[in-house]
Amino acid sequence: MEIMPNYEDVKCLERELRESMEQGRPHVGIQLVGYQNVDTGFSTVAMMRHPGSMSGVSFFADSKHRLFGGSTLVCVPLAFCSSVYKPTGDHVVYRHTYKRPRFKAEEVKTLMNKGTPEQRLKAFVFTKCREGYETIPGMSYVGITSRSWQKRYLEHAEQALEASSSTHFHEAIRAMQGQKVVCVHDISAYGVTKAEAKAYESRLISESTLWPLGLNMKT
Repeated sequence: MEIMPNYEDVKCLERELRESMEQGRPHVGIQLVGYQNVDTGFSTVAMMRHPGSMSGVSFFADSKHRLFGGSTLVCVPLAFCSSVYKPTGDHVVYRHTYKRPRFKAEEVKTLMNKGTPEQRLKAFVFTKCREGYETIPGMSYVGITSRSWQKRYLEHAEQALEASSSTHFHEAIRAMQGQKVVCVHDISAYGVTKAEAKAYESRLISESTLWPLGLNMKT
């Protein structure tokens, strides 16, 4: 990935997004990477050129709080964040995936302390975007909701705290507590009808997350 200091031709990007949606293909090549340290309030954003990869927006947040600390990464296709996109329904298809770092903390620390400004920036961004993490086999779950995915995930997290909850996803939530992992939340479809959401959810589950490939217990 290449860091872009600016992107002046917003109208061009808007046109490209509109054309890609009209042609039924994803827009590729641009990533907006955001970060916030929940404890200090520090936040920043970088624009990356990533040829061949679907354009998207990602937001990484972390905290060292002794009870509620952890890391999370939200990834959304760029088209869903554009005024060009016109929802046809009120359903969302989402995916929650536990991932582990592709990097060693010691190597990143060395680069941040001794690297050039460009190396430090690249190392920082790499640890805050999807490319810096790899999926833990079997640790992905797909679902749909007509509410916000955040509310649905919070319900899952609360249910996972109950000892009587024995779904594979809830067991995974409990198992990952305290581990050096990141929970990645992907918005796979947004603003679609219930029928479209259920059909897409079923296909994603069948292809990648039906137990034992993943954490879904049925399609």
